[in-house]
This record gives sequence, C-alpha cells and structure tokens, in this order.
Amino acid sequence: MKKTFTYEYEEGRAGSLSYDISLEENERLETLVENGAPILYMNRPAMLTLAKILIKLAEGPYSEKFHVHLKKDFGEGPDALTVMLYPDNAPVRPH
Repeated sequence: MKKTFTYEYEEGRAGSLSYDISLEENERLETLVENGAPILYMNRPAMLTLAKILIKLAEGPYSEKFHVHLKKDFGEGPDALTVMLYPDNAPVRPH
C-alpha cells in the first residue's frame, strides 16, 4: 500500500527556522552517544517533526552551514541535536 505525504509551509527568513510543536502529539526526542555512536531515540510524532525540519532546510532559503539546535523533546533546556546544512559537494562527515 502506498501512502502520500504532502507538507506545505511558508519559507521563513534565511536566518531563522521555526517548527510547530503540537503538545497533543507529545513529541519525544532524546539523543545519546553509545559506544561512540550517536543514537536518536524518537517516537513517531517526533520523527514527523524532524522530517519537516529537514524538508525546510533542504527546500528553504538557508545558506550553506546554516544550523538549527534542537532541544530534548523539541522543548526547552540543553541541546539534544544540532542539524547542519552542508553544501552538496562537501563530505558527509567534515574533518
């Protein structure tokens, strides 16, 4: 069975990226480093929120090396994850 995902959004300013959080969906995001590897622990609503953030970065007016800091559960507090936009010809893991 095929599913279709459609996401419409308004492009924001190039210097900022916003994401909508629905408290009813209870997004759960946590990151840990286990045996030297970063691990994302997310529930389904959090995965959808992260997907929308990645779409905005990929399709929006953001310049190379733009980044967004995400907090645990997309709320307040210390950073859980930083997502950075790199140029197409850059290595996936910069040295």
